[in-house]
Amino acid sequence: MQDYISVPIEQRKTMSELPRDRFYISGKVLLSYLNELVSLVGEKSVIMILKRSGWMNKVRTIVNTRHEKTAPYEALVGINRELEDIFGNTAPRTLIYSSAKRSFASCFGGTEAIRETLRWLQKNPQSTLRLRVSLETISHLIQATSDQKIKIEESSSHYHLTVQQCVACWGIHDKQSPSCFYNVGMIRGGLHYLFGRDDYPVQELACISTGDKACEFIVRKFPFNENEKGSGKTGFLTLPDHLR
Repeated sequence: MQDYISVPIEQRKTMSELPRDRFYISGKVLLSYLNELVSLVGEKSVIMILKRSGWMNKVRTIVNTRHEKTAPYEALVGINRELEDIFGNTAPRTLIYSSAKRSFASCFGGTEAIRETLRWLQKNPQSTLRLRVSLETISHLIQATSDQKIKIEESSSHYHLTVQQCVACWGIHDKQSPSCFYNVGMIRGGLHYLFGRDDYPVQELACISTGDKACEFIVRKFPFNENEKGSGKTGFLTLPDHLR
């Protein structure tokens, strides 16, 4: 897929001047995520999270309505750390995952890459490449708006995504199990938006935060069956109805 996220010349200049010893995501990505957090836990709670994370006074300079990469990884990681500290160890599986999943539509729904993919899906309703094309688009958008690098490989039953420089666990090295609920939410949110259904399980297999060399995710090629839907399963997550 071509890069259809257009960045004005003045924004490209700003991006090129960012120090490269730090990694960044787009201000719009972070803004969309924070807006979804507000819808789930309320504005007062998000303000408290921003204050405790140390980003309250800087948040206006790192978020915007464009895809310019202005938000350092440590902002998202610090916000999520405080979110977990305040709401408990289930917060990554519920609040972080759900906010990331919901944010995909407002962040990327209007991009030409998404419009082109939706047109292709409509024209090719029976193609076996539908999931592959969708994952390529989602990966392209994530890479275009962050310093993450994604490689997609395929097996008979799954697609395997390897993420280098993962934003979700940047600087975290003390986890006992994979912790990139943010990226699981983004992938699931993208698939939900493109297919209009929340059908495909996404599971994280490896994580830098547990000592692995990269974060690795698998996306099953066949949708949830009726029993899985009835049990509330969402990949490797089980969530209450209002957070699915």
